[in-house]
Order: sequence, then C-alpha cells, then structure tokens
Amino acid sequence: MDRRKLLKLSGAGLGLTLIGGLASCNKQFGATRILKQDEKINLSGDPEEIIQKAYELGFKYEKENFGCARCTVAALQDALPFVNRSEELFRGSTCLDGGATTTNIASCGAFTGSGMVIAYVCGSTRDKTAFIGDTKLAHTLIHKVHAQFVKEYGSVICADVRKVMEKNCPEVVGRAARWTSQVMIEEFT
Repeated sequence: MDRRKLLKLSGAGLGLTLIGGLASCNKQFGATRILKQDEKINLSGDPEEIIQKAYELGFKYEKENFGCARCTVAALQDALPFVNRSEELFRGSTCLDGGATTTNIASCGAFTGSGMVIAYVCGSTRDKTAFIGDTKLAHTLIHKVHAQFVKEYGSVICADVRKVMEKNCPEVVGRAARWTSQVMIEEFT
C-alpha cells in the first residue's frame, strides 16, 4: 500500500474515532431526548436543592454577565440534571434579553429563556418534510410559568416586570429559573 492510501485510511479512521467519541460523550452526559407527558425520570439529588440552585445560578449569572434570557437558560442547564448543556440553545437565547427590543415592550427575556428550555425538553422536532411531536405539554408548562409572572409582576412584558422589580433583573432571572425548575421537576419526576 502506498503512503497516500495509508494516510487517507488513517484520516478516515481518525474521523470515525472522533465521531464515535462524540456519540459516546452524548450518551455519557445524557443527550437530550424529548420527554413526554406522564413520563417520569429519576432525579439525582434533592428537588428543593436543585430548585434553589437554579435560583442562585440565575441570580448570579444575571448579576455577573447580564442578559436575562441567556442567564435563565444557563441556570436551568446547569441546575437541572435532565437538561443538556446545549451550546446551540444557549447561543439562540443571546439576543432575547430586555424584551429583545430597545423599548422593552416585548416579553421579559427571563420568561423567554424559560420557554426555550421547556420547549427544548418537551417540544417538537422536525425532519426534512414535517414537524414531529405534540406541543401541548410545552404549552402547559410555559403557561404555568406565565401564571407565576402574572401573579408576581402583573405581566410578562419586560417594561412591566422591570417597573415592579425596580430593575432588579438578577432577582427576576433567579425567580424565573426557580419557577421553571419547579414546574419541570413536578412534571417529570
């Protein structure tokens, strides 16, 4: 066998090894699968400690890094053991803070980030030709988080939430992470 063929085969083998390594990494760290209604998973850890961790991380991330949507997503990824730490999900949330506008008249980014994580865990998917899966459970769970926002702030609109909270966005993000983790833990454990 000549040297060129050997290098090609070696390169192909390295590529397959890398792909296999990524696949086993996803298995090891629990690549996210879509959870269904009435599906229960084993929660490693005390639910109250996990909920408190979500709150604390949300508060900390917003205080140190800003960006209510991305800080909510990151807190939920880091606190909930059944939420994969997807870089794509995090990156997708980065422009949604401040109501995603310069006027703050759209949904609070913490609320939006909560919805992104809920949908990531139990939303629909798609293939080349169709959307797959039911959206009812994701809607049910985000409606529960919405109810908490309305109860506490009277609204999910960024400007309204900021007014009630006197611009204390770290607290808003901490609470959103808490409420979302509570809703998801109640549903899936």
